[in-house]
Amino acid sequence: MSLAIVQRAFEDSPYCGDQARCWPGGPAHRMTLCMADGLGHGLFAEKAATAAVDYIAGHLAEPLPALFAGCDRAIRRTRGAALGIAVVDEEAGTLTYAGVGNTRAMIVRGGRDVFCLSSSYGIVGGGYRKLTLETVPFLPGDLVILYTDGIKERCDVLAYDDALRSDVQRLAERILRDWSRETDDAAVLVFRSEEL
Repeated sequence: MSLAIVQRAFEDSPYCGDQARCWPGGPAHRMTLCMADGLGHGLFAEKAATAAVDYIAGHLAEPLPALFAGCDRAIRRTRGAALGIAVVDEEAGTLTYAGVGNTRAMIVRGGRDVFCLSSSYGIVGGGYRKLTLETVPFLPGDLVILYTDGIKERCDVLAYDDALRSDVQRLAERILRDWSRETDDAAVLVFRSEEL
């Protein structure tokens, strides 16, 4: 398992409203990946995003619909956050993703194929109407990349060479450097399953 998380605050603020986390848990070879983007930027955006990831950390055993609904209730007194969660089950060879708001997720397979996963409209902590779960194959060597809207939506990961894509830390840093917007916080999480 390889994991990298990088973030950058708007105007080098000490507060970053984009927060990412990863937790092993549940059955063997299962990982929960999370990207939270508190509305706006600065202290109150960071408080909203941190409240979201803290809630998730304490409720990892819950199925995704219950996790999102509980988080929505728990952070109602904050600004709210866009939220994306991916559950990787390497034993089953699957990834299940759900998102609310404008966090983004993609799977990169074999350095040739990119699969983008979708999020539902709304804000966690501000109410949302529906949650769509997608379960897709997740194969050894696949990359999953979660990122906030501080990164341009269609960043071209395939433009990087194989060596760069194989180093998740360098890849996350390059995505942040090459594709971030100057007008917002930004965060990137890259996870790669182990190759057999």
